[in-house]
Amino acid sequence: MTDSASSSTRQRILVVAPDDRAGERLARWLVDSGYHLIRYKEARKLVEMAAEEHPDLMVVSLEGMNPDEQAKMVVLCSESEVPAPTLVLTKDGDGMTGFVRGNCTLDWIDESTGQEKLLTRVRAILRVVADSQQEPAAKRDQLTRVYNRRYFDERLEMEIERARRYGRKVSCVMVDIDEFKSVNATHGHQAGDGVLKILADVMLSSTRSSDIVARYGGEEFAVILPESAGKEAAVLAERLRTAFENCGTCLGEGEPVITVSCGVATYPDHASDSATLLRMVDSAVFRAKSEGRNRCVVAFPEGEDGFESEEVTTSRILLVEDDDYDRGVASLVLRASGYEVLEATDGELGVSLAKTTHPDLVIIDLQLVGMSGLEATRQILQMDEMKDVPVVALTPGDVPGNIEALARVGCRGYITKPIDTNMLASQIQLYLEE
Repeated sequence: MTDSASSSTRQRILVVAPDDRAGERLARWLVDSGYHLIRYKEARKLVEMAAEEHPDLMVVSLEGMNPDEQAKMVVLCSESEVPAPTLVLTKDGDGMTGFVRGNCTLDWIDESTGQEKLLTRVRAILRVVADSQQEPAAKRDQLTRVYNRRYFDERLEMEIERARRYGRKVSCVMVDIDEFKSVNATHGHQAGDGVLKILADVMLSSTRSSDIVARYGGEEFAVILPESAGKEAAVLAERLRTAFENCGTCLGEGEPVITVSCGVATYPDHASDSATLLRMVDSAVFRAKSEGRNRCVVAFPEGEDGFESEEVTTSRILLVEDDDYDRGVASLVLRASGYEVLEATDGELGVSLAKTTHPDLVIIDLQLVGMSGLEATRQILQMDEMKDVPVVALTPGDVPGNIEALARVGCRGYITKPIDTNMLASQIQLYLEE
């Protein structure tokens, strides 16, 4: 926001800094970033100053205070009477690991941190405080302040249902810290927690207020982007990856900067339900890791969203199966055999994915709910770009009763269920080599 913005729309930050140089540095950084600044040198009446000024955030520098004054200030900032979220700049973070007091957040950051990290933390705190007015603190991860996995799962179901009802799109971005296990093993879990917090700050400060940022797993974070197509989500993913890399987070002299790998998937382009969407985005993260880390990968690198095609060295298989167990087993076996697997849970989605992704082979269940497997196969093979692609039917039990029907729609063959996992990959290879 520019300096010409109305003061009523600019967020107010109260800076308390007894040391003149520290105060001037903080003031310059915050004013240049568009915040309305209120600066005090005196720290003894912190509660009264906050009550009078009504800041959106207080930034308290301990630089220039003696140890006793610093200890008193930390205690004062921890008191529930302080009526605003507070960020303390300190050398010693013990006891200041960040916790929630009602709608206010107390947090700390090393006083030697640079401008970009400080502003990232400021934006993250203000985002959390604004969100907390609408969502209870119980829905947040205690360490990182982003939403927790349970809330993420609930919101993803909700956003997909809303997108389905109104014919919209919703995307998901997964962000995974590279080589995180070695961080904990080498430097300890406290260092690992610091890395997690930095990434959370970057994600909170780089996303829209309507986006849902959550901690998905140990070192995995995820973002739900309502009303967003895949191309927009890919742009955000790259922005997150770059912003985190630019933070220059490393845990020792001479050690490499810690990076992240990102995956992107979109409903309904890549999946028709939340479980499949998460599998697709997780698969994209896995591919980013396998291709060298510190990169973003979209679940499908080409299609209607206009992603540029990448050179593919393995065959791409479209698996259309509405039974979660059968689909999961087949997908696991094929991925382990080096194939790229695209998943669809019904005939309509299978036809759509065949049109946009041009797979090298299609495996389709005949007994799909809704559009039958035979009808989906017929529509797929009517596409000019798919007319020579082998389609293999999945059939229950023994040899299907109507082999002629399979031949009429263009199936090259069939595989019976339950799937023989020892034979599946070799069977598929034979069809690909025809």
